[in-house]
Amino acid sequence: MTGQPDLFPLHRVRDTETSVAAAHVIEPHLGTIQRAVMNVLIKRGPMTARELENLPEMSEWGLSTVRKRVSELYRKGMLRKVGTDRSRRAPATIWGVI
Repeated sequence: MTGQPDLFPLHRVRDTETSVAAAHVIEPHLGTIQRAVMNVLIKRGPMTARELENLPEMSEWGLSTVRKRVSELYRKGMLRKVGTDRSRRAPATIWGVI
């Protein structure tokens, strides 16, 4: 834990007891930027890494830093691919919280 309260817990209000318990177990193992990514996705909903990078909440970190945290959270099983944004030349994965 960082000693600072999170603006948003790592679970949704309507989550099951099991989901809430899992969020409490994993939370101490997340870094500051990972926690920020999770908080934004919980608050705002699914989005691409590019969209995440461009948010005011992420402005203190470099672009590749945010993308790396998204990849880490995916490998930890905390994020899932929920779609593909094909509005740009290169398709981008849309990420959501599990």
